[in-house]
Amino acid sequence: MDVYGWTRAQAEAWATSIGLPAYRGEQLLRGVYRADVRCFAEIPGWPRELGQRLDAAYRLPLAEEVEQHVSSDGTTKSLLRYQDGALVECVSIPTPDRHTVCVSTQVGCPVGCSFCASGLAGVERNLRAAEIVWQVLHHHRRRRVTHVVFMGSGEPFLNYDAVIQAIRVLGEPLGLGLGRRRITVSTSGVPMRIRQFARDEPQVTLALSLHAADDATRSRLVPLNRRWPLAEVLAAMRDYASQVGRRPTLEYVLLADANMSRVHAEQLAATARALHAHINLIPYNPVADLAHVPPERRAVAAFASMVRRYGGHATVRRPRGCDIAAACGQLRRQSLALFETSQH
Repeated sequence: MDVYGWTRAQAEAWATSIGLPAYRGEQLLRGVYRADVRCFAEIPGWPRELGQRLDAAYRLPLAEEVEQHVSSDGTTKSLLRYQDGALVECVSIPTPDRHTVCVSTQVGCPVGCSFCASGLAGVERNLRAAEIVWQVLHHHRRRRVTHVVFMGSGEPFLNYDAVIQAIRVLGEPLGLGLGRRRITVSTSGVPMRIRQFARDEPQVTLALSLHAADDATRSRLVPLNRRWPLAEVLAAMRDYASQVGRRPTLEYVLLADANMSRVHAEQLAATARALHAHINLIPYNPVADLAHVPPERRAVAAFASMVRRYGGHATVRRPRGCDIAAACGQLRRQSLALFETSQH
C-alpha cells in the first residue's frame, strides 16, 4: 500500500480494482497529503468502514522522525526511521523566497566517494518511490516545498525506477504539484541512465558530480569512475545536453589536498566548455574519519578565478548546515550526538 508513491492514475486504478468508483482514488491522494490526516479513517469524505479496514491492514505514515536538528542558518536535518528500522537523513534548506528539500535515494551509498560520509558504512538497500516522496512531504507539512534536489545519501541512477516514479509523483497536481524545472537530480555518472534520463525526464535538471576532470584523480575520489571512466560519462553527458537542449551542471567539491591545482582548473574549464555546462564549486565540508583538507577561503576564490580565466562558467556554493552535519557530503545516518562525539 505504497500510496505516497502513487500517481493519480495509479490511485484510481487501485480504487476500481477493489470495486470502488475511481473518484475514491482521487479522494485517497488528496487525503494522505493533508497534515491533519494520520490514518485512512481520517480521510475526508471516505466511507468510515473502508478507512477502518485499511487501517487494520496498513500503517499510513511511512516513517517517523527520530531526531531533528536546526542549524544556526535555518537549515533543518531530519533523521527518519522507516517501518523496517532503516535510518535516512533528509535536509530542509529554507531561504526567504524558496524552500528546498534535499532527499536521499538509498539507505547509505554504494559509490564510496573519498570525501563523502554517506558511503562510509556502505549501502543497505534502495528506497522505494513512496519513501523518497515521504521525505519531501515531511518537510512540506511545515512549510510549502518549492524545490527538491536528489543530492542526499545514495546514487539516484542506481535506484533509477524509484527515482523516476518519485519525480512523477512529486509533479502530481493532487499532491505537491512541483514543476519539473524545480527538481534537480545529481549523479556520479552512470552513462546508460544519463541517456535514458534525457528521454524520460528532459525537463528535470541534471547535475554530474565530477570532482576531477582527469581519470587518475577522479578514480581516487569517485570509485565509480573505475567502472565508467570519464570518456564514457562525458560522452553520455554530451548526448544528454544535445537531446534536452539545456545546460547541465558540473558539481566539483574543492579539496585542498587533491584537486585544486592550476592543471585541475584548466581541465575543469575545458570540460565545462565542451558540455556548455555550469560549474558549481563546493568547498569541502569536513567529515570525521576522512582525511581530506578543506580549502581556505582565499584558495577557493583563487581556484574559481582560474577556472573563469580558462573559460569556465563557475559559481561557489555557500555551505548550509555545517554545524549540524547537514552540508553537502556530511549525511551519514547518525545522530548529532554521535557526530559531535566523533569530532573530539
